[in-house]
Amino acid sequence: MMNLLTNTLLRKVPDHLMSGVMSGEYRVYGSILRSVTSGQIVGHLQETSRLSSLLTSSPLDVPGLAFEAVNIVQNEQIKSALSLMQSLQIANIALSGISIGVSIAGTALLMRRISQVEQKIDAILPSISEIAKGVEALKTSMILDDFTRLRTLASQVEEAWLPSASQSEWTAIARDSHFLADSFERRAREIGSAGDHQEIEPFLDAYALASGLRITARLAAGQDDIARQAATTHTHTLVALGGSLRLDRMTLASMKRAETAATPEWQEKANELADKLRSTVRAARARELAAASCAETLYELDRQEISGREWLEASRDESTSPILFLPVRNQNGS
Repeated sequence: MMNLLTNTLLRKVPDHLMSGVMSGEYRVYGSILRSVTSGQIVGHLQETSRLSSLLTSSPLDVPGLAFEAVNIVQNEQIKSALSLMQSLQIANIALSGISIGVSIAGTALLMRRISQVEQKIDAILPSISEIAKGVEALKTSMILDDFTRLRTLASQVEEAWLPSASQSEWTAIARDSHFLADSFERRAREIGSAGDHQEIEPFLDAYALASGLRITARLAAGQDDIARQAATTHTHTLVALGGSLRLDRMTLASMKRAETAATPEWQEKANELADKLRSTVRAARARELAAASCAETLYELDRQEISGREWLEASRDESTSPILFLPVRNQNGS
């Protein structure tokens, strides 16, 4: 572990790359730092326990306050961490509940993220009541049961890091979270097939949470090859399910009952709807990008012969920096 931390992982993004981000030469895509001109990946970002603690403490309890928080917090370490996240343009992504790299969020943060998804589900249950008739997977009781299972898994992940835990416990978590991810995926497909595309978004959130736990558990169990496969499948599924979450498609679907199309009034109504839907579309694209970049990171770890468990342990042990940085090793080994 010490060799990994000393020779590979950095607790800060190198100054020349940070300057490149500020100038627009480099850009963060999910958890990947990439050259805008060449498209070359130069490094990977990974959330740490420090980031998890920041996201569960004031003033970050209210989503969207990341930038303002930099100016009002008194603790210099928190202010420095928030400034770094702001400079890398990942502050709002983190606050939205999307993991930066492999999820190592603690129980408190996972429970809060689950609660946020449950609130979204509660809001749409009345609108999917008609779809639910005759569709077993969409019965309210089954949905609630699966969120209870998701909460249980979140607690078990923390327990599995205790010294007395075994690999079999991680394997059980991986299998259970795989089952839950498939359940949430099924519900998203059922709703999408009925044409209610906007209502699938909370289930994509839930799918992403369950899949993240699955990937983490496989890495912790030392099953890196299975984790890489799971991360790739996760990406493809999110992209496929999120295909209907396009601004123009969702806006037109909401306008299909309008009596007069292509009039000034119709266009004004369409613009209003588009403004309301924009955040949903942005969240879908951010989720897809985060999943794809996480998969890329796992393949880079394999190329550098870094085990997934070491990667997770380094992220969990870090108590100062909100992110770790893994430079990409060139093909010649430098």
